[in-house]
This record gives sequence, C-alpha cells and structure tokens, in this order.
Amino acid sequence: MRIIALTGGIGSGKSVVSALLRVMGYPVYDCDSRAKLLMDNSEEIKSQLVQEFGREAVSPEGVINRRYVASKVFGNDVALKRLNGIVHPAVREDLLQWAEVSGVGRGCVFVETAILRSSNLGEIVDDEWTVAAPHEVRVERVMRRNGLPREAVEARINAQAAECATAGAKVIVNDGKTALLPQVARLLV
Repeated sequence: MRIIALTGGIGSGKSVVSALLRVMGYPVYDCDSRAKLLMDNSEEIKSQLVQEFGREAVSPEGVINRRYVASKVFGNDVALKRLNGIVHPAVREDLLQWAEVSGVGRGCVFVETAILRSSNLGEIVDDEWTVAAPHEVRVERVMRRNGLPREAVEARINAQAAECATAGAKVIVNDGKTALLPQVARLLV
C-alpha cells in the first residue's frame, strides 16, 4: 500500500482534489483537521503546550487557547519550531496508524498537507502530487473564501514558499479552466 502526499500552497485547491479523490473512493487524511483533533483530545499535547507556552495555552476546562498559542508563535521561528515539535510527531504517528487501517485492501491512501517537508511527512510518503494554480487565482480564492485582504493572503503565500514541490512531484493544474478529473484519473493509472 502506498501513501501519496497531496500538497500545494494556500488557495491551490488541495481540498477540491481531496474531495474528488474521496468521491472516487480513496481515503484521504486531512492533516489540518486531524492535527486540531489530536490537539483537542490529547492530554499529553496539552501538557506539553503548557510547559512550552505557559498556563494560558490551555484553559482550566482543558480547551486549547489557539489565539494565545498563535500569538506566541507568529513571527517567532523558535517558538513555531517548538510547537511543531509537539504536534508533528503526533500527526505522523496518527497518519501511520490511520493508513494501516484505511489502506486495507487498497492500493493507496492520500494525505493532504501544505507542509510536507517541514512536518517531515515527506520521509514516509511514497509519492507526491502537487496541486498548482496561478498566483493571482490563489490570491483571489483565499480573499473570497476567508474574507482576508490581499496583503494578508500574500503574507500567507510567502510564508509557505519554502514548501515548494520536490523534483519528481506530479502536478495537477487547478487554474479554474483545466478539468481536474482527467488529470487525477491519469495519475491513478
């Protein structure tokens, strides 16, 4: 069974391709939602967050104060690395367990992630599919979807610049003009 990474920057359309794959019957692990779920339900992660960022990181009721944690890591590479050092290993372990169960009787499973390299998930995947869209299309999509101003979207795109596709990644063009299904079907062969 192969694990295929589905990557691409914000606004590229990873989620659209993931939805298409799910409709086609393929399991897709969404790193963002699973990381949030793990953080919300893991006492170990919560304890580590309190150790690293202080009591304000988790409420007395056990709810992570995401706004507080985000304020600690925004613009602080050292703090962001500490946060990632807590969350990424848990996601990696969860992904491997999920793939073992979800991949039974299948040729492949997919993992949707915007941070394949910085999360070290690139070490465990067998292939990479990158969803690509022109810069302006991505900016417009995110502005419309998230209600953010252009400057904020540009900042997010620039922050992900280090996560470029690796050589050999298969590219799916999601420019709003090129049909997705034939591209995905071709890669599944």
